[in-house]
Amino acid sequence: MLYLTGIKLTTEVYHLEEHGVTNNPSTVAPGPYATNGGYHRREPDRMAVLSETYGASIFFRRWAAWMVDFILIVFGYGGLVYFTAKKVSEAETPNMGLVVMLFLIGSFCYYLLLEGLTGYTLGKFVLRIQVVNGEGRPPGIVKSLIRTLIQLVDTNPLFFLGLPAGLCVLVTPRKQRIGDMAASTYVVKVRDLGKAGRKKTGIFAGAIILMTIISIVFAVFLISTLITQIVKPEVFTSKDSQFAVTAPWNWSRDNMINEEADISIKNELTERYLIVLSEPKSDFDSSMTLQEYKGIIEEHLVSGITDSELGIASDLVVNGYPAIEFTLKGEVDGTPIMYNVTTIETPSHYHQVLAWTYASRYSRAQQELRKIRDSFREMNML
Repeated sequence: MLYLTGIKLTTEVYHLEEHGVTNNPSTVAPGPYATNGGYHRREPDRMAVLSETYGASIFFRRWAAWMVDFILIVFGYGGLVYFTAKKVSEAETPNMGLVVMLFLIGSFCYYLLLEGLTGYTLGKFVLRIQVVNGEGRPPGIVKSLIRTLIQLVDTNPLFFLGLPAGLCVLVTPRKQRIGDMAASTYVVKVRDLGKAGRKKTGIFAGAIILMTIISIVFAVFLISTLITQIVKPEVFTSKDSQFAVTAPWNWSRDNMINEEADISIKNELTERYLIVLSEPKSDFDSSMTLQEYKGIIEEHLVSGITDSELGIASDLVVNGYPAIEFTLKGEVDGTPIMYNVTTIETPSHYHQVLAWTYASRYSRAQQELRKIRDSFREMNML
């Protein structure tokens, strides 16, 4: 019996020693299994205990934070990617496949890096909640990677508007979504973590403010572009209602650009301008040709600017009318300007369609300017 008892005691001691615990209080190893030399079950993480005290309010904070991040990413970062790609490609519509790829990579890194290194995103910072590990510190890149990968499913707006994540937060005792449970992370209220260092909070707050300003700027541009694609363009007619051009909704009439122009419009935001000057053929000798008319206009324009650089002229057809196009670069009052000039011949008139903007912006503007020019037509053809 003593031998058997000895075997049991030895086994028990061995079992405890595996976990850093002995029957000698002076040699108890520190750890979650030890308390004053005794042995007890492992205690849950401090943040797990804290999370169990939260009610539904943490769900609403998390949802509001997600909405803030969603708006930031879609309209802010999405706008930045779109307009950067547009600028690089120098096209009116950039490669959408590239835009989508960059958007997805940037969105993934937004959550991965910010939550992993700081526990915050913009939305969480505003709503005063933070992603933490069991000890109340930022979770780190590995745990954040797990959360972010699973976030592609449980908070995906295309997948039941993130319903799986919302249900998990509501029904689980520690208010965790699937990604939190997989990574052993928690989302807690900042006030429950104690006072953060002023320097760290201040730096992060400054970064958040800068990101917000940038996001708002690009959101405005993105929304403007979307509206341009949706809103019906406007038709601008000449003073005698004989001719017209069609321009996007954000163009407006401005007769002060050139008082002699029959049509005078501008896009004030992007500083692009276009005028149409029409002259009856009866004002010229009957032997006048479109080529000769173009030569007269060209000479007149060159004489009005300094450091002029004349582009090669090309023949084209505008709405069924014969036309000649050329570019002209030069300085007006010390400002470099690039003109796109098109002379058009209709049965009864010669027309000049002059479009221009700053020389540095012409490559991005020329497609829109030419599109407006190509819409030129006689009203009886509407």
